[in-house]
Amino acid sequence: MIFIRHGRAIAHPDVPTIDWPLDPAFTTDIAELCAFVPELPVVCSNMRRAIETAQFFGEPTVDPRLCEVSRPWTDDLAECNARYLRDEPIDGWESQEDARARVRGVVRDHGRAIYVSHGTVLTLYLASVVPAVDAPVFWTELRNPDAWQLDESNLVRLPDGESSACDD
Repeated sequence: MIFIRHGRAIAHPDVPTIDWPLDPAFTTDIAELCAFVPELPVVCSNMRRAIETAQFFGEPTVDPRLCEVSRPWTDDLAECNARYLRDEPIDGWESQEDARARVRGVVRDHGRAIYVSHGTVLTLYLASVVPAVDAPVFWTELRNPDAWQLDESNLVRLPDGESSACDD
């Protein structure tokens, strides 16, 4: 299975985050990943930036369960995300277990595929299936876009073969 974080988006303060588009100045980064990602069915979030990213890899099936973690706007996202990824409950944020369960359901329903989603929800899920992943570190090191191949409990970044962020 391949897990891809969407490409760089253009954030519009007056536009709901579900509608943020990819930044056309950075779509070459997504196109370059295509050479390293096997041909598989493509499943993506219903958020525009994920759909636009997924289309580089094939005709996607949209599954809203791959959307980003539900949370209110915060100016201290990095700090809140680190706490959240350590499983601390945060007021107004979707529970970690609910977010992980959504992705587990998608993977169960679609099997071997390319999954295009978002940084926080992907980090939660991948850390739950690869115990060596240090979730807060993994999240801070994610790129836009980023691709990870998961085989059993082995998680490798594509294309450079870098191992997952671990406690070791």
